Amino acid sequence: MALSVSAAHLAPATISLAPSDQKRVPQAPSDVATQALANAGPAAIYHPSEAAQTLSAPLEVVNTWVGRSDSPDLPRFVDRFNGAHGVLKSAFNAFQASLASTAPDLAGTDYGFTVQADGRLKVLDKAGQLSDANVQRLTDLLNRAPGLQAAAVAYRNAAIDMVDAGSPSSGSLMGFRSLTNENFASTIDLAPLLRPHDPSNLKGAQDRLFITQLAYKGERATEETERAMFERRGGEVINVTV
Repeated sequence: MALSVSAAHLAPATISLAPSDQKRVPQAPSDVATQALANAGPAAIYHPSEAAQTLSAPLEVVNTWVGRSDSPDLPRFVDRFNGAHGVLKSAFNAFQASLASTAPDLAGTDYGFTVQADGRLKVLDKAGQLSDANVQRLTDLLNRAPGLQAAAVAYRNAAIDMVDAGSPSSGSLMGFRSLTNENFASTIDLAPLLRPHDPSNLKGAQDRLFITQLAYKGERATEETERAMFERRGGEVINVTV
């Protein structure tokens, strides 16, 4: 087929279409088409996977105990504790000097002692150097020593007040422990706190400070022990963090 291209102007065609006289009338679908539409199913069915059904882990409610804030009286309790320690140390040194002359066989032993809930002094024979009879002898001598029992009870009471005034929310170690008349005897050995020691000798070093004994032997404070402390003290001089 030959194609001829000419630069001559070609006029556009003008064709007029006559309008139709036919009108469109909507018609209902046939019975076959209607039935086919009713029976038609979805083109695709989506089955989500188990992972898709759970987009995130379920929420878990965690109750966190914050605890009280430091009591404003904590510095006063610390001062009273330090003063009680000084009085107890003087009374213990006097007892040791008396023991050296009255019972030299006991004076050289590495005994400990503490305060029971009833206020009486109790001998601790951690080194296993004492017979039952000597434990009883030393117990009697400790409780009869002038001023020693009273000084030990005053020290215990000051220590409990100081621990109660501490705060777990401030990061204070004391605030994380619960110290009471009932658990003091299983927590604190008074003798290592009072005896002179060689700083270079590390044996038993953890027992030479009140705070380290409290840390590794003390009862851990909880919301329940704090509530019991408030009941015992009647809310005295303790601030509560809301």
